[in-house]
Amino acid sequence: MNEHNDESEQHELEKLRLKKMKTLMDAQKRQQETQERVFSINDKVVYVLKAVLAPEAFSYLEKIKSNEPMVYQAIFNELVSRDVIDNIDYLIAIISRQGGVPRKIPLDAIIYLERKVKGIKGKIQVKKGNGEMMDLGSFLTK
Repeated sequence: MNEHNDESEQHELEKLRLKKMKTLMDAQKRQQETQERVFSINDKVVYVLKAVLAPEAFSYLEKIKSNEPMVYQAIFNELVSRDVIDNIDYLIAIISRQGGVPRKIPLDAIIYLERKVKGIKGKIQVKKGNGEMMDLGSFLTK
């Protein structure tokens, strides 16, 4: 009788463990589904940026984000206007329906925006016959 009782208790404990495990798994699954459904605005903007920027442009922008946050913020503000944020769900729907965008923003555009934010002007250097370097404007005026 005692042995039968132990088996019965073990069986009941196992049933309780399985029930608790199933409840935990269901709760975890619901939480994951909620997280997948509820994207923050920032996640949505990053999704749109990944879709519209060329891969090397996006990785360069991420590098700027980690190294120079102020420059990144200025470039981000240039790329993502208030209209983009207001219509972010519509943009995501279009990108999803079309499977991407036909023309992506190249790396050159991000570098241009970075130089614009930093105030770096383009300079063309010319090497004179004696090996001295000077900018093109000075060379042409001589």
